[in-house]
Amino acid sequence: MTIYLIHSTHSEASRNLVNIIGGDGMAQDQDIIYDGHPIKILSRRQSVLDASIPLYPVPSLVVVDGGEARGGSVETWADCLDFIDNPPVPAPSVPAPKVEFTKTDFLDLFTVEEQIALKGLEKTDDAVALFWERYRVADNIRLDDPRTIGAINMLAAAGHITLDRAAAILEG
Repeated sequence: MTIYLIHSTHSEASRNLVNIIGGDGMAQDQDIIYDGHPIKILSRRQSVLDASIPLYPVPSLVVVDGGEARGGSVETWADCLDFIDNPPVPAPSVPAPKVEFTKTDFLDLFTVEEQIALKGLEKTDDAVALFWERYRVADNIRLDDPRTIGAINMLAAAGHITLDRAAAILEG
């Protein structure tokens, strides 16, 4: 792990932090050891020259560990230790909502009662008949397809499903 303190002699907070950890707050670039931690103090100028070190406001700490750099603003050595010892936990990845369905999976978005009612209306309601005809010829059904959205909204507008159910179906 390599610890960089991004520093500017023009920032009072930066100068104070560097002085506290035993460096020279008026010096641009320096290497020190504080509290058992080797620290490379880099000026913003030097940070710009070394593209592998992200540029942050000063003072900031950048920790490079295993090729990954993470950094953020710090004000005190306690902030630095907290940052070093407690790497940010990545947010859990949220899977993208499913938008493409097989025909069977699409039908499963409707309740059994809704399926039966819609099937019963196929011979008496032309819009429902068109819904089933398009269903039959589809290879798959996408919830983001304007034709699917229109068909579900049409079923709701005709009172065959509620607006809440239409929204739930279109959400997958």
